Amino acid sequence: MNLMALEEQRMSEIRRIGFLADTHSRKADGSDLPKQALDAFAGVDLIVHLGDIGQKGILGRLASIAPVLVPATANKGYIPVGGGGSAPVKVIEAGGLSVGITFNITLPRKDIVVEGDGRLKFPDKPLPDILRSKFARMVDAVAYGGTHRQTQMEYQGVLFFNPGSPTLPADRQDDDDLGSVSVLNLTGGKPRVELVRLSKSYRAAP
Repeated sequence: MNLMALEEQRMSEIRRIGFLADTHSRKADGSDLPKQALDAFAGVDLIVHLGDIGQKGILGRLASIAPVLVPATANKGYIPVGGGGSAPVKVIEAGGLSVGITFNITLPRKDIVVEGDGRLKFPDKPLPDILRSKFARMVDAVAYGGTHRQTQMEYQGVLFFNPGSPTLPADRQDDDDLGSVSVLNLTGGKPRVELVRLSKSYRAAP
């Protein structure tokens, strides 16, 4: 899907976005992505894979649910699967809100530090300056990957979250735990994220 078409046809309608990262898929057909992850994304308007995809077959499985954005090149933004020459984007604008998307939250200036538990430590400087260095503008929420740990926090009114990994979670809780994804809701004028733990017995809400 061309990014222009995605913007014209879908962006104004987007209210729920599925996020995942760090799948490191090893199977050409993407079959190592748990079906439970696809179930969790039922009804979303867009899916963003933040990075470290692995085998590309996983993208076809995701695209059966909704349009998919993937990294263009390292730290250069995101393009639609099948988007051809679409210009990469770093910010999704939908539902009257803006969402910055990045794989490595510490780049380009390494001013934000990722601590051992996956949470973020911010420098003693204005948050607008930090966000503008990453996204060239202020945003309402930031999605990032790379840690394999599901995380959510709010800092100075901005929502930061990491969906974790649905295949190789660093924060696996028990033998039934497959990993995690996240779903971002952009209704009501405020971004709200649902952190979804996937288990062998997981069933999406009807």
